[in-house]
Amino acid sequence: MTMLRISTRAMIALGVFLFIGCGPATTSIKPGPMPEGATFHGVWHSTQYGRMELCESSGTVIGEYTKDARHGRIRGRVGGDLLRFQWEEEKMVVRGRPNVSSGRGFFKLIRTDEGSDRLDGEWGYGDDEVGGGPWTAVLLRSARPDNCYASVRRADGTKASSDPFG
Repeated sequence: MTMLRISTRAMIALGVFLFIGCGPATTSIKPGPMPEGATFHGVWHSTQYGRMELCESSGTVIGEYTKDARHGRIRGRVGGDLLRFQWEEEKMVVRGRPNVSSGRGFFKLIRTDEGSDRLDGEWGYGDDEVGGGPWTAVLLRSARPDNCYASVRRADGTKASSDPFG
């Protein structure tokens, strides 16, 4: 009888431990100060995900990225030099039948010794912010975003409002 009670208690304790430990995978990275004059707003090139156009307003970033058959959208919040975001991507594997996936991720904006800006981050599926792989990009200083508001247009092609962040 005593062994049964101990085993039952052990199983309950193990279950509680596993339940508490099964939340989304997140990073322990903390925001630091934003480098002087830096912003997430701009056109970035990612070897993994192609051209990324990001627009930042009042601490919110929205944007799009495109590479080959892949097209995705990003929306997130900035804290210091850290952007935590949600992403959604369509990959056209079979014509007319896109493969849609989504998740979370983060970018840390880093100013290099040469004075250029880069994003170092990671992405994950679903509620996980990590575990999918690295996501890096470099700022294309001479380019300006011209397509990052497309995700806030109405179905008829007109803008939903003059301020897509409002």
